[in-house]
Amino acid sequence: MSFVHVASSVLLWLGVALELLCCAGVVVMRGVYSRLHFTAPAGLGAIAIALAVLVRQGFSLIGDKALLVAFVVLLAAPVVSHATARAAWIRATPDEPER
Repeated sequence: MSFVHVASSVLLWLGVALELLCCAGVVVMRGVYSRLHFTAPAGLGAIAIALAVLVRQGFSLIGDKALLVAFVVLLAAPVVSHATARAAWIRATPDEPER
């Protein structure tokens, strides 16, 4: 086994484990705000998986696309979390009368 194979396997398993733990946390938690705490480490799992692809394939078309997907996930995750929290807060608060 070469170093590239071992390093990519370790990064891939680490990324998959992080994603599974995040999914399990979202399923187990009760409230929407508690569930949102488990969405942040999912970005780290995406980075680990993208790095595994990059180590295995190098800077090729596949490696560049993996980095791009990880970058988009890292940028979109806070926006989606904020929108979800805001929607939950708006739904939980009673309607205010018009002024």
